[in-house]
Amino acid sequence: MKVAFSLIIVLLCYFNFNAQSKNIDKDEYEKAFKFAVSETNAVYPHIFEVKTNFVEAGKTVRTVTETNENEAPLHHRIKVTILENGKETNKYQINVGAGNVFCSDDGRIWKPSKYECDSQRMIYGPRNPETIEYSVIEKKLAGKSVKIYRKYSVFAPTKEGEKRTFSEEISTIDSRGFFITVETSQGTLDPKAVTLTRKQTWTLKAKIKPIVSPIK
Repeated sequence: MKVAFSLIIVLLCYFNFNAQSKNIDKDEYEKAFKFAVSETNAVYPHIFEVKTNFVEAGKTVRTVTETNENEAPLHHRIKVTILENGKETNKYQINVGAGNVFCSDDGRIWKPSKYECDSQRMIYGPRNPETIEYSVIEKKLAGKSVKIYRKYSVFAPTKEGEKRTFSEEISTIDSRGFFITVETSQGTLDPKAVTLTRKQTWTLKAKIKPIVSPIK
């Protein structure tokens, strides 16, 4: 009897969880996502952090953490930390207006630049997926209502002999429509293996040290 009762509890929890989840279309997903982007990033000051793990055979081989302290539009401080093979390296950037960029490898000696300091950043065009799914779950997080949006894409191989790949994006958005986190995982299929994870977080109305030119 106890086993049967426990099974009923499990099934009730299962159906309750799935009752909150629903498939949505691209328009609904993009409307919520674009609103969160514009509204969250418009709140100053705020800290935006992106932590990316590169994974091989189930082990993290490289971690890149980028912390953006945004005091006001075009006034921000960036620190990029790379951890690889047990070695940590850092890059620093300060922006104090359009075209006023300063770069440093140690946070002490600065060089002026008109462009972004990290030349390794690359922007890729969007790929067309074979399949794509959108869904949303409404739930409580720390006693507050949130919506968790999921976008799951599968891509065909780009070359003969390659595997299909996937990308899963989980966005947690608060009741105002602001981002809390965006977590992404990417990898290959058949069998499924994760090759990259990325977590983006926002701290709104954060206390930030005044951002000024490091060169007098």
